[in-house]
Amino acid sequence: MSQVGPGQASGASYRGEFPVAFGRYLLLKRLSRGGMGEIFLAKVGEIQGFEKFVIIKKILPQLAANDDFITRFIDEAQVAIKLNHVNIAQVFEVGRVDGEYFLAIEFIDGRDLRRLLRRCRETGTRLPIDLCVFIARDLAAGLAYAHRRTVAKGQALSLVHCDISPPNVMVSYEGEVKIIDFGIARSALRTADSNPNIGFGKFGYMAPEQLIRGGVIDRRTDIYAAGVVLYELLTGERLYQFPEGTDYRQMARTVCQGNYLAPSLRDSRLDASMDAILAKALAVKQEDRYQTAEEFRDALQHKLSSLNPTISRIDWRA
Repeated sequence: MSQVGPGQASGASYRGEFPVAFGRYLLLKRLSRGGMGEIFLAKVGEIQGFEKFVIIKKILPQLAANDDFITRFIDEAQVAIKLNHVNIAQVFEVGRVDGEYFLAIEFIDGRDLRRLLRRCRETGTRLPIDLCVFIARDLAAGLAYAHRRTVAKGQALSLVHCDISPPNVMVSYEGEVKIIDFGIARSALRTADSNPNIGFGKFGYMAPEQLIRGGVIDRRTDIYAAGVVLYELLTGERLYQFPEGTDYRQMARTVCQGNYLAPSLRDSRLDASMDAILAKALAVKQEDRYQTAEEFRDALQHKLSSLNPTISRIDWRA
């Protein structure tokens, strides 16, 4: 993990005008503030014309003050930095500037699925079915790569994202699908375990085993969440609707019962084969789901071949 000493801009400087120096990076603007930290667009590179855009994610002070969180965060980020796959956003650096921990992440010129879905709802449009399956296929491919990663001696890393949801899936203007925050989200979720009110917006994407005491989280947990994302892409509706203020126990009970409306009943464009694919991905019992992301990816690829055999990201890029 890299460290930069005193003399650089402190957190208070971000209240002023940009650009702001942050270690070897130049912060250009603040993009958002989430449950884990502030996110900035930045650039790196000292020679004009050779700068590279990156995303800087600064860890929130209350999380940085938690020694257990920082230990897990560093351990898991060091694993994430080794992931190199076309469907996973690259983590370039894990560092610290004036006591502020940060990640430098690949900049993806595009939008996350949350914004894409919101725009579809605002305009009353639906994504083409083949495009939905294409996105889910690439999402599953990224999961498959991360899940099968091993250390030098062949020991499985047992990586699980734990927070596959629309905000964590990016689609570039060139049609690339990339998972963000792989290996990072789990630290934040562990910290939130004692407070069910943290991350309310993500409960609709959590698998049953994440919501019950003693549930075992493994790669099939990510497969379930990817199924929830695909369901929403296809139907334009959340799998489960939880009004604000819904009791946590009621939410957990609903998800663990697994009673949802089949996608073909929400959209007549969909057929029974799509219902079957989603039913397996969304099975309440882990043993009834696709056992690997490769299985899920292959099922989606088979369906995609029947929908549009020649589809590629070039066909639908912005």
